[in-house]
Amino acid sequence: MAAEDTPPPAGDLASAPPDGFGPPEGFVPMTRTSPYGRLVGPVYEKTTPAGKVFGFRVIDKHVNLGGVTHGGMLATFADIVLGQFEARDFNKVTVTVRMVTDFLAPARPGDWVEGTAKLTRETRSFFFVDGVLTCRTRNLLTASAIFKLVNRRRG
Repeated sequence: MAAEDTPPPAGDLASAPPDGFGPPEGFVPMTRTSPYGRLVGPVYEKTTPAGKVFGFRVIDKHVNLGGVTHGGMLATFADIVLGQFEARDFNKVTVTVRMVTDFLAPARPGDWVEGTAKLTRETRSFFFVDGVLTCRTRNLLTASAIFKLVNRRRG
């Protein structure tokens, strides 16, 4: 078997998640991802009447020594979710200048974690966004962030 035909190791996020660990119905892989986002993903999205919902399945590489999702992964996912705010022009560059998170509950391997965000204020160069990460009916994390519009176009 050629090297490219060898199945990836368990938890390799460059590949599809293992059977039974894919997204719920209606979620599709995010189309706008950074190299870092691809490393920690896959992250999925779904459009609902209330707006976009994002999600990821907790797999081995997301887990800390305590057996629950690493806080850094939850914070990273929150940054991804909040950065997808409604008014965002993806041809322009924005950067996170501040993000405050409150960790409320853990997520465990196999859990499906969802995130939503809401733009609360906008100025000429700053966007203020609040968000929440959930698992089933539990709030895992709340976050608020400020994004700055950088005066250059992407590409």
